[in-house]
Amino acid sequence: MKRKLLVIIAGVATVIGALSWGAYAHRGHGRHGVEWVAKRLNLDEQQKVKLEAIHQAIKQARQEFRNERTQLFDEIVAQIESNQLDQTKVLQLFEQRQAALSQVAPQIVARVAELHATLTPEQKTKVIDHLERMRERMQHHHDESE
Repeated sequence: MKRKLLVIIAGVATVIGALSWGAYAHRGHGRHGVEWVAKRLNLDEQQKVKLEAIHQAIKQARQEFRNERTQLFDEIVAQIESNQLDQTKVLQLFEQRQAALSQVAPQIVARVAELHATLTPEQKTKVIDHLERMRERMQHHHDESE
């Protein structure tokens, strides 16, 4: 069960990373990012439709989590303001968040799998190259913070 959850989280992280590749690396958001990724990977029309479906699923999940995130922060602030931190309550808050992510992840991963099935070896290589550069940047930031 834990392995399955890790695979789902890794899949979602990969999708978010791929979308962020275009969406944030070039200071654009949303639609512009999808178009940038599609151009960068030279996606055909069918693949663009699948990428847009991933984008919409992530966008919907983000919207749903926005309200929950506000509530989560409010409850954490209340715990910090208290005289004694209720560890059980804080753990419950994180477990609730994890459960919500676990509900959304399969839908997103299924859409990613649909797109993945249509990618050419060249397109996969481009995605892998980008993910490697992301990993290097994250490692560089991690090394700087130590």
